[in-house]
Amino acid sequence: MYRTHDYNRFQLLWRLCLVDPAIDESAAIHQQLIAAYGEAQRYYHTLDHIEHCLSLFDKICSELQSPQALELAIWFHDVVYRPGAENNEQLSADQFMQTTKNQFDDNLRNIVYQHIMATVHLETEMNHADTKYMLDIDLSSFGSPWPVFIRDSDKLRREMAHLSNEDYYRKQLAFQQSLIDRPRFFKTDYFFQNYEAQARQNLTDYFESIDAKSEADDA
Repeated sequence: MYRTHDYNRFQLLWRLCLVDPAIDESAAIHQQLIAAYGEAQRYYHTLDHIEHCLSLFDKICSELQSPQALELAIWFHDVVYRPGAENNEQLSADQFMQTTKNQFDDNLRNIVYQHIMATVHLETEMNHADTKYMLDIDLSSFGSPWPVFIRDSDKLRREMAHLSNEDYYRKQLAFQQSLIDRPRFFKTDYFFQNYEAQARQNLTDYFESIDAKSEADDA
């Protein structure tokens, strides 16, 4: 069974985080999340992405200080997604905070909020060690085998269909160049060892393919 459709797993996570006398509303919340990630405007930011993130979470959860917080952050980090909007992360973090008000301990809620906001992927100070794992999980598709990387790139392009090729690739390449310019693409040792080389090769090949396409279009 897919992790995203495994309500028993989600319910267990939710119940572990509940504080007395909060009522368990995990069934309704799980369905709301499933519906959100199934919205028509999504091609990449779907349940498949959450499933991919949860599969990686399962591999590294023993390394985490607060695994429940990171698993919750994975579930909520893209719950609000409007193609091209600059505040998707903020709205997603806000929705988590609204959903869990008086349900979870505030310290836990604040950690999840920080994890979600970090997926803006600005080089800002991180106040929790697990946030590095959140960032690496979110970017891990860059380190997928080339066919998977290209498939995901095509899905992202479909989400941004309102942009011209010139505008889309200018923005994408600027973000991707900022990643490849870092001393390390991935912040944690696990992801560095397992995904770093492939991510850098993927982006190098991708840049070359976009350059070749631009030259062909100009010819």
